[in-house]
Amino acid sequence: MDPREFRNTLGHFATGVTVITATSDKGEQIGLTANAFSSVSLEPPLVLVCIDKKSSSLQTLKKDIPFAINILQKEQEEDCWRFAKRADDKFAGASYTVSEDGVPLLNGNLATIECNVAEVIEGGDHYIVTGHVKNAAYDDSAEPLLFFRGKIEQIMEAEMA
Repeated sequence: MDPREFRNTLGHFATGVTVITATSDKGEQIGLTANAFSSVSLEPPLVLVCIDKKSSSLQTLKKDIPFAINILQKEQEEDCWRFAKRADDKFAGASYTVSEDGVPLLNGNLATIECNVAEVIEGGDHYIVTGHVKNAAYDDSAEPLLFFRGKIEQIMEAEMA
């Protein structure tokens, strides 16, 4: 299978956009954009996120380390791109608070899920990080930021005739 063709095919599945945040054992705040996110289980509450093996942030996510999944809403496109790029301080200019566990939580999210790393599993060129959910919150009034065919999509509201 041609990798580019496979990637293009997968791009036809619209996904939400998340920013994974954590704090390293050295106190450094880390954040990275990811759209490979899913729920795993309701009992116990588990989620997963897939992170490229080349990610410099990956070394922070070890068993029992707290992290957060910030599910972005359509007004957070700037955060999507801020955390997708390599930078010395990705949090410069970002609006966030810090959780009781010391994890940065972006403000204005569609939803926020706070977890502890349950397992890190090898999966091809990515690692699958499962998280045991400790806390979750959402905003019913916001609309999701979506990724489709390799770009951000805006949800178009149907006009009433």
